[in-house]
Amino acid sequence: MPLDRALRRPVSTRHAFALALDLTLLRDPLHSLVVPFLLRAPWILAATLLSTPGPSRPTFRVVLVWSLATLGGSITSWAVDAMLRIRARSVYSTPHGTPPAPALECYEKGLRRLPWLYVTEFVRNVALFVAFPMLFVPGLYLGYKLAFVTEAVVLDDRNLVGAFQHSFHLSRGRFERWLEMVVGSVLLVLAVWFVAALIYAVPPSPPSLEIVVAGFSLALVALFPIFQYAWTFFYLRLIEMEEPRMQGTGPFAGASSLGGPWHSPGGGPPRLTLVQPAPKPPEKSGDGTA
Repeated sequence: MPLDRALRRPVSTRHAFALALDLTLLRDPLHSLVVPFLLRAPWILAATLLSTPGPSRPTFRVVLVWSLATLGGSITSWAVDAMLRIRARSVYSTPHGTPPAPALECYEKGLRRLPWLYVTEFVRNVALFVAFPMLFVPGLYLGYKLAFVTEAVVLDDRNLVGAFQHSFHLSRGRFERWLEMVVGSVLLVLAVWFVAALIYAVPPSPPSLEIVVAGFSLALVALFPIFQYAWTFFYLRLIEMEEPRMQGTGPFAGASSLGGPWHSPGGGPPRLTLVQPAPKPPEKSGDGTA
């Protein structure tokens, strides 16, 4: 038990977000910020500015356009999410300045995982939707235990059942660290919302509420790669600690030069070498003889 507890301490929320900011802003801003924003923004903007279909606007055209915008945005979002996860894996534990894997290669690998990613997201969302209205604590616990299912699907090539089992295993004893990641993500969202509220309330002639909501949504789209990278690095750190890379499989398979502290030939932590103590010189007697 003491050894198990010791292995859990180095997981750091601050380190995960620091790696995410480094990759997003310094190492790869084009394919981490600009391209994902351009791919997502039109769908998000269309779905936000167009009123959600309801009793007040039951026209078929509104329902159709809103549904297409929502569906297109969801598919694009899943593809970008998968690409970002694979791109983060390609630079994990590499020397600073190492370029990520080519973006098209990451998109290709991510698209191959979209069917399982869709099924996993759907089942997890249904489970959380059922759990939270019943009691908050069971819903919170389920959200914590299923926090890593999408990473397991994309990075570890797991199916639905395998991803759920893997997430339950990795999250064991990590509630505090998971809660820190959630709080850090929520604080960034609240900061963006606070700025949007100031823009809406402070000026003499504030923009309309629809414009403010659209701007807030676009700001979150721009920041989302930071969240995605941070959670991916957090997951990779858990894998690095929990599962030594012996078989060449799992989320580290196919990654570019991983580097990092584990370089033993069989994977996992390097073995300690037993060093024999040097023999003591013979003591001299009083007459100078040994």
